Amino acid sequence: MIRKPFGVGVAMTVLLGTGTAFAWTQGSDKPVKFRLVASLSSLDWEQTTNLRDMKVWHQMYEGLYGMDEAKNGYYPELAKKVDLSKNGLVYTITLQNGVKFQNGDPLKASDVVFSYRRAMKNPRFNYLTSMITDVAAVNDGTVKVTLNKPYSPIAHTFFCVKVLSEKEVTGQGPKFGTIPNKAGTGPYCASNYTIATGLKLEAWSGYWRGAPAIKNVEYVVIPDDTSAVIAYQNGELDYLEDTPLSAWKDVSKAAGDHGKLIKGNNIMFMAVNYLSPGHKALANQKVREAIFYAVNKHDINLAVCDGYGMEATQYMPSEYVPASPSTGFKTYAFDPAKAKKLLAEAGFPKGVDVGAIMTYGTSTSNNAKMAQVLQANLADVGINATVSVAEAAIVTPKLYNQDYDICVFSDSGNYDYNNIRQQVHSESKGMYVIKYQGGPFDWKKLETLCDQGAAISDTDKRRAIYTQLWSLVMDSATILPCLHRPVGVVWSKRLDIGQPVPTYYKIRTFSLK
Repeated sequence: MIRKPFGVGVAMTVLLGTGTAFAWTQGSDKPVKFRLVASLSSLDWEQTTNLRDMKVWHQMYEGLYGMDEAKNGYYPELAKKVDLSKNGLVYTITLQNGVKFQNGDPLKASDVVFSYRRAMKNPRFNYLTSMITDVAAVNDGTVKVTLNKPYSPIAHTFFCVKVLSEKEVTGQGPKFGTIPNKAGTGPYCASNYTIATGLKLEAWSGYWRGAPAIKNVEYVVIPDDTSAVIAYQNGELDYLEDTPLSAWKDVSKAAGDHGKLIKGNNIMFMAVNYLSPGHKALANQKVREAIFYAVNKHDINLAVCDGYGMEATQYMPSEYVPASPSTGFKTYAFDPAKAKKLLAEAGFPKGVDVGAIMTYGTSTSNNAKMAQVLQANLADVGINATVSVAEAAIVTPKLYNQDYDICVFSDSGNYDYNNIRQQVHSESKGMYVIKYQGGPFDWKKLETLCDQGAAISDTDKRRAIYTQLWSLVMDSATILPCLHRPVGVVWSKRLDIGQPVPTYYKIRTFSLK
């Protein structure tokens, strides 16, 4: 059952079953409106790793660590103090004092244990939890996390795993994620949620950092970029992230001091499935290399970013990820003559059909634009491909199951290079789009390098290890980084958002002028 918003200007007190008074405050200001490019998948953070969903969850739920992009990285959030044992295997975490869930119950170590054990049972999050052997409550305010090996990127796990109220999750049972809940410790809670139209959030006056200034938030589903721009220009959106770059010149001019173009922490890449069920030619190394040499990244940049983007060879930008390799691996400069030569050597002098370039979004989305450029690039060297675009909910399961030929995929928000294990390690089934395990590549070496890079903290040594790893990936001609997109953020003149960030904005830090 969806709880309707309270009347404007009314402070309501909800009496919980425990007798605790829980106050939700409705300010007199109209809702601050944000865009969703597609329906939110769920209110349960464990149901998807789609970034559009994650950005919303960060307003509702918190982890042991938080993320502050403006100040370069992770910081203790629900964790007040973290002590590491001498052998690097045991983290003893003291929780913040006075934190309550949105249902009024105090945060306890048992809720942290419940949340982590729940995540550890979900195969989607193996890449975050596989190093954890045990999570235990020392007392109500202290948690002990035991690892099976030293693991330097543990901050990312502490950030990604959100702490939920055990009582709230178990109380809602199978409905959790489909209806509003009060399971988080964050500054906002869903007051209304429907898959078709979007989400409304209310500020919680009992938030442990203090009640946020913005009282009412509404996420509106607007799939089409042009419609989103018009909505912002008409004052129907207060915050528009990832503004279409084709419109950036005009939109930023209108926004004035209320707009900024930020270097994005993202990657748009092409993957070629050597296990393609319908096009065996993709198993041929020279065919895959021919595809790579046929790609004109300059064309992709113009089509997707109006030339504002940065052509990519890295998976993660070094500016955001210090251990990211920048040299020492094979790259594929645009060379159509070489592509044709490789096709002939592979036995396809007259060209070859490679099936469909599959991606998700709308027909005008960035992914679709890139797929269309790739189709034209490949046709120029005699490689025939169609383009298939559908909703993410339809496409991503196919990609994760290797049920495709070629795909355009995006990733974003990586702040530690260990996240590359999502794409290369067999434990990340349900995350990777290329299955290296069991293939003709040195996949065991890939997994060993993942483990070695995570076991040490020295940035230079980690970069050296990850350079070996990325070199193996690039030699396989299966994943081709194409473009890092900038992020254009504009906001209404009634908002003060502080320093804009490319990914994890925090509405609790915004205020009305």
